[in-house]
Amino acid sequence: MGCGRVGCAITTVTNTTNDEMSGNLGVPAFPALASPQRAGGGKSRNKVALKPGRSLMDWIRLSKSKDLSGTGGRLQNVTPEELAKHDKEGDVWTAIRGKVYNVTAYAEYHPGGADELMRAAGKDGTDLFNEVHRWVNYESMLESCLVGRLRTTLQAATNAGTPKRKPPKVQTGFLKPPLPSTLKLPQAPLPSTSSVENTGRKPSTSSEGKLGNSSERPVTMIQDNTGGIPVTIAAPETAQDECDTVDNPWPINPKPSKAPFPDAASVQEKDSISHESVTVSPPEAAPNEEDAMDISVNAVPTVTREALRYDWFQSDKHVTIVVYTKRKGLTRENVILDKIGREFQLCLILGEQQYSVHVELEGEVTDKINVSFGASGSKLDVKLTKVDAGRKWAGLGSPLDMDGRLVSAGDCVRKYRACLVESRTEVTHDTVLFCVRLPPGSRMWVPAGHHVYVCGEVSGFGQVERPYTPVPSSLSPAQVGPGEEQGVVLYLMIKVYTQGALTPVLGALQPGDRLDVSDYDTTLALPPLVNFTSIAFLVAGTGFTPVPGLVTWLLSRDDRKVDITVFFFNKQERDVLWREQLEELEQRHAERLKVIHVLSDPGREWTGRTGRIRREVVENDLPAPGPVTMAMVCGPIQFNQAAVKVLQEMGYQDSMYYGF
Repeated sequence: MGCGRVGCAITTVTNTTNDEMSGNLGVPAFPALASPQRAGGGKSRNKVALKPGRSLMDWIRLSKSKDLSGTGGRLQNVTPEELAKHDKEGDVWTAIRGKVYNVTAYAEYHPGGADELMRAAGKDGTDLFNEVHRWVNYESMLESCLVGRLRTTLQAATNAGTPKRKPPKVQTGFLKPPLPSTLKLPQAPLPSTSSVENTGRKPSTSSEGKLGNSSERPVTMIQDNTGGIPVTIAAPETAQDECDTVDNPWPINPKPSKAPFPDAASVQEKDSISHESVTVSPPEAAPNEEDAMDISVNAVPTVTREALRYDWFQSDKHVTIVVYTKRKGLTRENVILDKIGREFQLCLILGEQQYSVHVELEGEVTDKINVSFGASGSKLDVKLTKVDAGRKWAGLGSPLDMDGRLVSAGDCVRKYRACLVESRTEVTHDTVLFCVRLPPGSRMWVPAGHHVYVCGEVSGFGQVERPYTPVPSSLSPAQVGPGEEQGVVLYLMIKVYTQGALTPVLGALQPGDRLDVSDYDTTLALPPLVNFTSIAFLVAGTGFTPVPGLVTWLLSRDDRKVDITVFFFNKQERDVLWREQLEELEQRHAERLKVIHVLSDPGREWTGRTGRIRREVVENDLPAPGPVTMAMVCGPIQFNQAAVKVLQEMGYQDSMYYGF
């Protein structure tokens, strides 16, 4: 997690565990027993009774004491054919996100049983893993089982009528196509395309405050990357042209064409403006099927071509980066920004993909960053303020590792920012609301209902991470602070478990302390709540945290009215989070919002509903199932399973409920 100083370094973490306790052993559960993710997608997961001595703590002891890879700890490149040979009990290998693991020893410890694990035996189990428990930190759990990298074969598409050509040169690691030698750009040269070899088991981190892109997950670059200057290049028209470009996949003798000047409406300054802009089309199609490229790479993420590009222009005081997406409706929640010194990274989240602008800027800029969008939301402007006003930049700067890349969100490395605890407020006897400020050059607006990860050093466990859903600072819109609007602070509501692994560490945090916070989980796909007219939330304990953001967002929309019912289950009155604020919110929106508290261990003075999640407790107020009804479930695993059973008994189909 770093040195413990309050700063702005960004690190990547893979050697982590979760927080909650497993049985009476005092060990983390994956995911935590109270984790809202236990009912992901509305589907319940089956667990089996394990033999004595097969708990998570037993697995941790075993995996930390010896190498279980069967290769003596020497990493290998594994072909799909070799992987397929290890598909029998007593010899089980599987691949997850480009890494191959020998899970033979883990079979007896798998909570879902050995049979469930065998479904991925001898093949790539990434899809199965993501379907059941994508939040589990498999890299930490299976660290001692790592065999090596899954060797990938990239098959080129067929190009009818084109003569066969010799295969291109093989490269490992980062595979950036070099630019045409005859194309001259005002920017600094592209980063080297030399081979990247990663044989360690620890993630790379930046110790000097650099944006840390782990070398564990390099990207195969099959997309243009011109450091902010897209270039239009005609595809080869003859067989001879194609043969001439065997060692350079981009054709020679390009014909760059000027792109239109940015719309005048986007330029709101009267001082002088200069910019550089060229447009790029990738070369046409590929050689014949036989010309497959057999490439050994480090956990290659999926890369997809799309009509995305960025441009820049400057005035005496400012530099503006413009990203053109051809996707309407983008908002600030699609944007994550980080600036450390002259290093600048913009991550644009586009559904299941992420596009990056990643450059070493030509000059210094302040921490003042302005984000705005075009009328349709398809164009993003990021306005930076020069430190040296009046100095004209020769170019935007030098492109860095992730510049111009569009990759699968599921393959992106989780990055942590060293944040500052600004304040802490006691919410209940065991729950604290922390206000956490991001580093000065960072901006992040977490969508309602999504979660971030926090990470801390725990004695005996090393670095432990845990997901938390940020909440608004208040349920009253008038009391929401400017920091939330500016994307510079987060509010985290954290319940402290005295026997927990991480939460006692978090519970001891005071203003001025450091807390490492990650990007928000962009792989979470919430149902489109605006499509429904009736929404019910069935939540228990701190499973309540997605509710404030989602409910206030739904109530703020005037385009479509939604009736909302919240069933909030707790043990005692003192456990109810934000009870007074919920009552005030319900009074302000009495025609649309109803909050029902249910206690399992009420005091004598309690006059509300009692019991646990059962049909007779909720059926009179739960909306009738139908195509415009949605039920959202969030709580401990036992609660989630019981809630789903109740919904199914009442006629809710799978598409009508969602488990966080």
